[in-house]
Amino acid sequence: MIITILPSSTTFHAIAYNEKKVEKGQASLIEAENIGLRPEAYTADNLRGYFELYSARNTRIQNTQFHVAVSCKGNEYSYEQLLDIAHRYLKEMGYAEEGQPLLAYAHRDTPNNHIHIITSRVAPDGHRISDKFEKRRSREVCERIMQEYHSQQAGQIIDGQQSTSETANTEVWNEALSYRYTSKAQFYAILESMGYDCKEDEQDYSVSFYKNSTCQGKLSLQEILRHANKENRPDNRRRQQLRAILQKYRNLSANKEELAAHMKRKFGISLVFVGKPDTPYGYIVVDHKNKTVYKGGEFLSIKELLQFEDAATRFAKIEQTIDDLLADNPKLTTADINRVLYRQFGTRIHRGTVSWNGDTINLRESVVRQLHDNYLESRGIVKHVSTHQPKAEKPRHSSLPGSNPNISNMMDSQAGSKDANRENEVGHGMNVNDVDDEQSQQAKWRR
Repeated sequence: MIITILPSSTTFHAIAYNEKKVEKGQASLIEAENIGLRPEAYTADNLRGYFELYSARNTRIQNTQFHVAVSCKGNEYSYEQLLDIAHRYLKEMGYAEEGQPLLAYAHRDTPNNHIHIITSRVAPDGHRISDKFEKRRSREVCERIMQEYHSQQAGQIIDGQQSTSETANTEVWNEALSYRYTSKAQFYAILESMGYDCKEDEQDYSVSFYKNSTCQGKLSLQEILRHANKENRPDNRRRQQLRAILQKYRNLSANKEELAAHMKRKFGISLVFVGKPDTPYGYIVVDHKNKTVYKGGEFLSIKELLQFEDAATRFAKIEQTIDDLLADNPKLTTADINRVLYRQFGTRIHRGTVSWNGDTINLRESVVRQLHDNYLESRGIVKHVSTHQPKAEKPRHSSLPGSNPNISNMMDSQAGSKDANRENEVGHGMNVNDVDDEQSQQAKWRR
């Protein structure tokens, strides 16, 4: 386990860096606490503006950004466990007072699970959170937390109470057995959604459960099947509801991993795929809220579920939607259209561009000009009328071979921190690859 304090800044450019990762599908926002914005307004500029405004309550602090990366070897810890460790760390370091704003991003661009935490060095009452001997304290806090964390996992005595690993595992098994399921495969899906791997032993008719390659215990197949239901099918109302939800978030996702993340975060539903990772032949729906397991085919076939749109089709729909909205009401502003785009496609217009899954298109010049004029009019600003003939629009070029020519690579100015400046962001004597480079991570674990 490694916890790294990344460089501070006056402009919270770490937000732009992480949001750029989100736009590329390499990260996701897994927690936002005490942010005075509606979720649909979570853009890099809006979030950065909020943190700058919050931090302005103490004008004596120049570099107010506090940016931390929490990483582990491979998938030794789940993202939920990393977030739990991060919260313990922030409390020890003084960043957990009520009202303290926080953003947590899970990065999935390397084989090593890691998260980024962003908050302010200013406390809710305006005082400066101490950074005295910060790096030394950080190491000590990290070591102390991991000792306690491993002790809890191993079942040692914590705070005067005995909590054995056997008791903890029994609670997990009992929790899984309390779900409504119909087969051992569905029971395995419950445990898999909780972070366990299952291995069946045909000789003694039992199943062993592993976490981090360590056996956590076993159950007899007889016990598992004894708790199984003969039938567990959703009623028509639930079937239609989950079918609509799966279709909606499939259309907002670029791949099955992103779809599964949406379902888990928003609805407490795990999608467990059956078969090879790249070519699953089925899936199981684990509804943790209602403690019920269903066959995925009850809602959408695996073929329907994995019909993700390519970028060209997605952008064509987005442009058509914008044209239809302006045709219906030519006075709409960018904010008006963005409310519709976010609801239907999970994206927004930003400085004349629209991005999705790491790709970007530039909107037609006439559309950008119309939205700009509408904004000025909505503010009561008189637009200067030029007597010159407008220039003909130039054709746009695509960065996607064989795709809609409207698609182009995202401009650095729209994507937050430039890659060229990333060394500066994570630098100051620290290797930029400490967090996100696989080779560097592996080298650390070998040392």
